[in-house]
Amino acid sequence: MRIASLSRILAHFASIPLLISGVAGCAVKERTNPLPQTYLEGSDISVVDKTLPFKHAYIDPNLLEEQYTNVWFRTVTADTLPKDSWLASKGTLLSKESEYKKLASELADYFKQELIEKVANYKNGVMSVVDSAQPRGLIFDIALTELEFSHPIQKAGFMLVPIPASSLVFNTVSDPHVAFAAKVYDAQTGKLIATLADRRFPPTRLLDVNRLTLSSSAREICDTWADIIAEGLNRERFADVPDRGFFAFLPW
Repeated sequence: MRIASLSRILAHFASIPLLISGVAGCAVKERTNPLPQTYLEGSDISVVDKTLPFKHAYIDPNLLEEQYTNVWFRTVTADTLPKDSWLASKGTLLSKESEYKKLASELADYFKQELIEKVANYKNGVMSVVDSAQPRGLIFDIALTELEFSHPIQKAGFMLVPIPASSLVFNTVSDPHVAFAAKVYDAQTGKLIATLADRRFPPTRLLDVNRLTLSSSAREICDTWADIIAEGLNRERFADVPDRGFFAFLPW
């Protein structure tokens, strides 16, 4: 009897690498799907400016150096999210579309506030934040185009399962994520001079307490984007902007 039980246990543990491999394949596919065309209709979102770590970044090559000195984050909205987006986040703690829309709107507001604060407080920054169109200014209009919140109940269950790497498996299978798209205009002429778009997942952690709440992981992603945009706006020609953990593996 003991030998049979031991065999079952060993077989169970032996299946873990296969499980991780299988679910990782699904996650990789999700992460490599093309960005949605939402909000940037008519733009070629396959274009990538290598000075910004986004899946899509187009900056008008004819812009003059040091042309802009201020930025207005005019809108950050969640209103363009596809109608059925909320179903991916549906769970014990989020059971209604109205709840999803409320959290999505709060996330958009949070993203806007982080952008304002990160740019305004950038050390030795050259860009000021304004609340209207100004000479030598940029205007950002941003939309969240994908949004999946965390699944705290399911995540907590996986963390309690005494199986090595079970938490890591869950991180791979059930990935909260966010995508955004942005249009950037010259404040004086109204000309569209840049478009940006990206999809991000929180860094993989062995123990990710952020995913024990609905929106902490999504906010972490918005923090990363705000850092990148603040650095891009305050450095010459968006040069040397680091990728803040796109494929990072963090212990906590």
